[in-house]
Amino acid sequence: MNTAANTRQRILETAVRIVDTKGARHLTLDAVAAEAGLSKGGVLYHYPSKRALLEGMLRFVLDSFENSLQRHKASGGVTESPLVAHMALTEEEEQPRTESMALAIIAAAAEDPSLLEAAREKIAELLKDITNDNGDGQLAQILFFALEGLRFFGMLRLLPDQFDREGMFSRLVQLAQNLPAPGSSDSSARLAAAH
Repeated sequence: MNTAANTRQRILETAVRIVDTKGARHLTLDAVAAEAGLSKGGVLYHYPSKRALLEGMLRFVLDSFENSLQRHKASGGVTESPLVAHMALTEEEEQPRTESMALAIIAAAAEDPSLLEAAREKIAELLKDITNDNGDGQLAQILFFALEGLRFFGMLRLLPDQFDREGMFSRLVQLAQNLPAPGSSDSSARLAAAH
């Protein structure tokens, strides 16, 4: 990684730390510069506005997830599993690292919904891939949205204390791994095996 890339990475990591420790409303270019040990001009060189910084954070989250998904699929083990199962396991691995960024992006999107355009495009692409990856595309989408809902509620700390998040997550992944293969009409038999 070259010096400019290292600096951009340091700025993003600092922005995440600020959101994580102080909250999204404290994310300013001045705060990032001070905490990263850079001049404000140094931050502005890489991210000329708060919007550019938030876009950088969103790109980082999307790229990081995509890279992790590809590594997960290539690592073996459950290579025959449908894409939605790989995505669930990848998100579980990535969540601690990207949770603060996701919260910052949600807060920013409340002010400027157009920031989420890149995420909308990525989600549309993923839904298409999830649908075409198995013999029951609608069920795969249901599982995807259930997994995302579970992740979102956990990220916002809305789950009750006694809620068995790990058990629910494992069950959803098991159901995803038992989706029928493309061209198969055997969805009820495969899902029955997951019970």
